[in-house]
Amino acid sequence: MESAIGKAAVIMQRLEDDQMKPVITPLIKEFFDNIGGSMPFTTRLALANQWLLKPVLISQLTKNNTTNALVRTTTALTMMKGSDGTNVLSPEVEFVVNFRLLPGNTVKDVREHIAKATKGFDVEVEEIDNTREASAVSPTNTKGYKLIEAGVKEIYPEAIVSPYLTMAGTDAGKYEIVSKNVYRFMPIKINSSEQQSIHSTNEYLSIENYMKMIHYFEYVMKNYDK
Repeated sequence: MESAIGKAAVIMQRLEDDQMKPVITPLIKEFFDNIGGSMPFTTRLALANQWLLKPVLISQLTKNNTTNALVRTTTALTMMKGSDGTNVLSPEVEFVVNFRLLPGNTVKDVREHIAKATKGFDVEVEEIDNTREASAVSPTNTKGYKLIEAGVKEIYPEAIVSPYLTMAGTDAGKYEIVSKNVYRFMPIKINSSEQQSIHSTNEYLSIENYMKMIHYFEYVMKNYDK
């Protein structure tokens, strides 16, 4: 007889092995179009010929955790609870799956995906309190975006400015009730050590980055009404 933990393990394995379908959204296509010229030749070739090489491009993107989040709703198993005793079989198992929705996917799509993964098992699916749809994609043909672009060029003249997908949950989504022009951006250039420290032990930012942030926001405030 298969235990509750064994059944839960099958479902979790299904969720990890068969994740939601990857797709290159218009936002990411625009990003690739903007940065393509600065990439190595083979990458430029794939980006310039997506009509032919899109399957290859998607295959490469989904192999890396960071770029995988650019093209699909990600799946992360984060919490699990079973028996409280080492010699006691749990009659039921609870586990939490964190889905980060790709713009274009919906909560309904995730529910259908979960239903497929749990087919054949007696399960109860419950949404946690902070479940919400994917954030809207902010437009780039606005005064605000143009000002961000100018501010970046002020601090990083060599930078390529492009819209991108923020792969994290932020409070910026709460501002969507008052504006469709919500831009998740920090004017910093962080190294791998700084990146790994985010939400971790000894989280820090270099003094150089801190000063560039001050410079950027000063530029935005002084130039917004010009």
